[in-house]
Amino acid sequence: MLQQYGVSRETLREGLRLLEVQGLISIRRGPGGGPIVGTIDPASLGRTSTLYFHLAGATYAELFEAWVVCERLIAELAANNPDRAAARAAMEPFMRPHGDADSSLGEFVVKHAEFHTVLASLARNKVLQLSFMMMGQIIVHHGTANVDPREARDSVGHEHRAIAKAVSSGHRIKARDRMEAHVRSLTESYRGDLGAQMDDFIDWR
Repeated sequence: MLQQYGVSRETLREGLRLLEVQGLISIRRGPGGGPIVGTIDPASLGRTSTLYFHLAGATYAELFEAWVVCERLIAELAANNPDRAAARAAMEPFMRPHGDADSSLGEFVVKHAEFHTVLASLARNKVLQLSFMMMGQIIVHHGTANVDPREARDSVGHEHRAIAKAVSSGHRIKARDRMEAHVRSLTESYRGDLGAQMDDFIDWR
């Protein structure tokens, strides 16, 4: 890499360090080691974004509103996906009840985040998909310290099934409206627990 990029060892080392901090690579130490390209991790994007959001004076209330806008657009685009067979196959697992009464908080969050992630992939827009995943990471890591979303497991499951059916059937307006109602319901749940913190600047974490 020193020869390829024509830089000094110190410059290369600093560049690799910055990439490692951003979560884009990992550095294997010792003989035979070196930089290893990582996978795209929305958590890394979320951590970096919180710094910019904080410096811009963005609040948690604004974050939740952006989440609503992003999610309803994703649902509409997913329902409008021209590959109807792929859309039906992707949504089919979410159109039946799942038993998660005994799941831990972490298991519950991962399981229900999967629905939104699969939906985002059907939207066929990588910018929206990463934006949604970034916002979701911030909300989960900042919000679940004070809120247990399992308290709304029944309504969340019902709303996911309704959205999945609308997307599977290609009803884009119904999918959009049901997603907006779903995310606003979650937002109100967070608002009830976070209270005045909703107007705080987003923390850099």
